[in-house]
Amino acid sequence: MTNLKAIDTTALAARLRWGAYAATAKLGVPGLLAGGLVVALIGAHALHLQPDDERLEAERSARVAELAALPKPGKQAGAGGMTLQQVQQLRSSEQAYSIFQILSQRGMDRKHATYRREVEMKGKLRRLTISIALSGSYVGLREAMREIADQPMVRIEGVSIERDRIDSATVTADLRVSLLGPDT
Repeated sequence: MTNLKAIDTTALAARLRWGAYAATAKLGVPGLLAGGLVVALIGAHALHLQPDDERLEAERSARVAELAALPKPGKQAGAGGMTLQQVQQLRSSEQAYSIFQILSQRGMDRKHATYRREVEMKGKLRRLTISIALSGSYVGLREAMREIADQPMVRIEGVSIERDRIDSATVTADLRVSLLGPDT
């Protein structure tokens, strides 16, 4: 770098003018504009985008560390329900009894129930489907269905609701519930 003063600037300027003239002759104005755009994009990437990428990666690492520090989902049951492990230890008959208990607590009268067992996952799990005919208040049915749907490994497959009159609070319903369990 000590020889910078030895560079002949007039000869360098003449060479640059000649290079620009030769490029214009070969590429034309659109080619020069495209070349300028490429140089501008390379400069923007080097000066703006690459440092921003490093900042984003640092933020991502900080977020991953924050997520790792958060408590893991606990085994606590919510609002008087059972945990998944507790439900898995139950036999499907006990699960069915708990569903009938929920319906009774909400004021629903059971008329009859039909049961169907199916094998799931190559014999590892059993599905018990219960079709329950019941009657009671519409509000009680909604609350019972909400509580049943919150139970782990229980799914409401379908429900049909009938009313004698549109203004009647009493409904007749057919509820189909599936229970998944490990027992035979």
